Amino acid sequence: MNKKELIYYEGNSFPSPEPDRVELKESNKGIIGLGIEVQLSETKIKNFWNKIDEINIWDWEKNYSIGEVCDGHMWKLRLRNRNGKTKIVSGHSEYPHNFNKLIKALNNLFGSKIDIIEDLSTETEVVELHAAYYTGPVFISLYENKGFINEHGESTEVKIDEFKKQNFWKKIDELGVWNWHSKYPHKKPKYEAPTCQVHWSLKIINHDKSKYCSGYYFFPRNFKKFVKELNNLMGVEFKIQN
Repeated sequence: MNKKELIYYEGNSFPSPEPDRVELKESNKGIIGLGIEVQLSETKIKNFWNKIDEINIWDWEKNYSIGEVCDGHMWKLRLRNRNGKTKIVSGHSEYPHNFNKLIKALNNLFGSKIDIIEDLSTETEVVELHAAYYTGPVFISLYENKGFINEHGESTEVKIDEFKKQNFWKKIDELGVWNWHSKYPHKKPKYEAPTCQVHWSLKIINHDKSKYCSGYYFFPRNFKKFVKELNNLMGVEFKIQN
């Protein structure tokens, strides 16, 4: 039995008087803004869901936010396809890397004119790993074929070998990194974490796959193996204590 489809997007930037908003209603009616009605064809709706699968929105995190700020661009997305697959996402001046592909898919479906995010990164292969200790931070990054390591104030730049990079992405799949939770500890631990431990965050993108996660004291399974593979890729040994 088909589920009732849900397509709803709203974005608003203070002090904009009217939000960007599109919504699918009954009988394939679409609403643009605060009340413009359009009739959506079955073909367009089907193409939209195909695009959502292609973009892999189902793997987006629940929330993207830069923190507590009083202005900026706020957005929310609610989706449910006919199979009952559901995704609810919101953000505040922060976005998944393929966000603009969603906006283009919505505009194609509704005939709307929602603005894309102009300064959104278009990098297709990214790794950013931060770890903050009381002794100082560690930061490791990969952008396409360039690597950068800053360990407690000492910086190193490296050029990444293409063969090693492809092997790294293969290992990432094998380690199950794309299935890691967004927060660690994922569940409330039995005991409180000790003080002065490491805060860490990870952003990793490989074309249409992405993962954003962070934690304090606790780490995902296979995290040590992930760091080892990152060491191999960079050709420089660094440590993330866990």
